[in-house]
Amino acid sequence: METSFTKKIQNFSLETLRGGLRGERVILRIDTNTSLGDDGKVDRGEDWRILKMIPTIEFLQEQGARTIILAHQGRDPKETLKPIYEFLSQQVPLSFAQWGEVVDVLKSVADGESILLENVRSFSEEKKDDASYLNVLINWADFYVNEAFSVSHREHASVHAIARLLPSYFGSQFVREVEELSRFLTPLNDGERVIILGGAKFGTKLPLIEKILEHKLADAILLGGALANVFLKEKGINIGSSYYDDSVDVTHVMNDPRIVLPVDFRGKNGSEGKIEELGDDAILDIGPETEKHFGEYIRKSREVLWNGPMGKYEDGYTHASVAVANSVVESDTYAVSGGGDTSTVILEQNLEDAFQFISTAGGAMLDFLVEGTLPGIEAVLKRG
Repeated sequence: METSFTKKIQNFSLETLRGGLRGERVILRIDTNTSLGDDGKVDRGEDWRILKMIPTIEFLQEQGARTIILAHQGRDPKETLKPIYEFLSQQVPLSFAQWGEVVDVLKSVADGESILLENVRSFSEEKKDDASYLNVLINWADFYVNEAFSVSHREHASVHAIARLLPSYFGSQFVREVEELSRFLTPLNDGERVIILGGAKFGTKLPLIEKILEHKLADAILLGGALANVFLKEKGINIGSSYYDDSVDVTHVMNDPRIVLPVDFRGKNGSEGKIEELGDDAILDIGPETEKHFGEYIRKSREVLWNGPMGKYEDGYTHASVAVANSVVESDTYAVSGGGDTSTVILEQNLEDAFQFISTAGGAMLDFLVEGTLPGIEAVLKRG
């Protein structure tokens, strides 16, 4: 769905430079951050975000650009991008270099060549939004490309400060992220839209719930996961030993009829029952009646946006999340999903074809839906 904002983003698309890139010196920021297997290598089931970066790398290579690629891995500054490089280099021609080699690398990089540098988070300046550690690259480069939508909600040097210092553009995946998510920022004139929210990080989702309700962006908000527990408890319903985030106040929205809560649960040791029968048990997944109820909303909707699993996914409580995904399969809805665990459910079940778009982002997706933009976007638009 095209809006004035998406048109503005499209005007800064890397695609606008097609045919004029040979010999140009490009800094490309991608997001390949992913969990590694026990062998220290990229798990095939966790490679989807990395694969979405490949088209832009290939585009720059085909166009003859000289490309230095920036990325991060994990939170520990000591983590290395070597496993990411080893995986990525099997998909596309690529070299790898340490930061101590940068000066020599910049002298030797050839037209159509791409070189991935080591983890940008190994520099403390990165999280301080201090681009001074990038000065050698900035002085060398002709322009900067942001293909890291999923970290563009952070004011970090390689997605924010750098874009204010060079002519800047967005990669094709980044543009698609904005296009797909922007459709959910405009109320539907007819038909129904359903927003499905789960997971445990409620503080990041309450502002989105408030915006949806205020601006009438959905006919129903289906809540699962620990997110739903906050509403159940505030309504005076016993949630037993379920996880509960008491740092947020939902009293101003909890009685809105558009908010749909679970009516039954799956708990410890395979237990199931109505919410009022919970006792000392814990809600670890929504139950079969709630699955059916949610499915009815999904199947009659025109659009669905889903962020967050319905149960404690990391402990194997995946049944309801799979059921939600299957409800999308059975519907004719236009479906968009985001968040790592949500995407993993869809991909593990080979249901990606039922979704028109799977976002690479989790937190950035939520922030974009609330704010309508991100720091990494504004930095590019202001500098151009």
